[in-house]
Amino acid sequence: RMIDTPHPREEAADYRCWPMLDFQSGVDDQLTGITHIVRGIDLQDSAKKQRFLYDYFGWEYPEVVHWGKVQVDAYDVPMSTSTIKEMVESGELTGWDDPRAPTLASLRRRGIRGEAIVDAMVELGTSASNVDLAMSSVYANNRDLVDDETDRAFFVRDPVERPLHGGPDEGSPPVHPDHEDRGRRSIHVGEAVVVEPDDLPGEGQRVWLKGYGCVRDTGDALEYTGEDIDAVREGGVDVVHWAPAGGPELRLRTIDGDVTGVAEPGIAEYD
Repeated sequence: RMIDTPHPREEAADYRCWPMLDFQSGVDDQLTGITHIVRGIDLQDSAKKQRFLYDYFGWEYPEVVHWGKVQVDAYDVPMSTSTIKEMVESGELTGWDDPRAPTLASLRRRGIRGEAIVDAMVELGTSASNVDLAMSSVYANNRDLVDDETDRAFFVRDPVERPLHGGPDEGSPPVHPDHEDRGRRSIHVGEAVVVEPDDLPGEGQRVWLKGYGCVRDTGDALEYTGEDIDAVREGGVDVVHWAPAGGPELRLRTIDGDVTGVAEPGIAEYD
């Protein structure tokens, strides 16, 4: 290919004749000792072109494995660099690492480790047919990698506030439920707490606030009952997370949109 436009790299500025992709990559593969090629099904014709070159020079052509297009249906944003670029430039996305974008930068920002993605891809295997990558598999792999080392914090979505009567001034849930050696968090309660709508018990029913204790819904407030953990073990009492009313307001940006709520005050100290 002949190109008269100056090359942006100074060391290549004097050249105007450039090899096409299949010629260039074929020669590079031979010079670097490549034995196996994994490429997308859309490049299956490349082998035909490169074999002509390899046969001419008497080279042994590498083994080729083709795989179909990997599709990820969990995102509303198309897996298209041009589309994402347009959405970033228009302000629809905050950047390439916007959690709503199907990009590696987005996954990195969300705390998804590379190993979780690699493991999910390996589980898919290689096939010439198009395949769907289930993000649930990536999330499960990542959970296995980070769960043991990740400290906990409460976040209440769509909070419902209720006055709290008769209980301790503080709650003390563990930093990690499986590692008592890491200690406990101290959450000052105040006069009211917030819980998620689905976690609010019916009038007269009880619920266990994690790290705090058992409370009963009196209709317009939650009343501390003083019961021990046997109330949960005997059944009928759900264990729920909570936060003090007036806690830090938090916005989670997810692939499905923003989720707002209230977190425990200590969230500001987390990395």
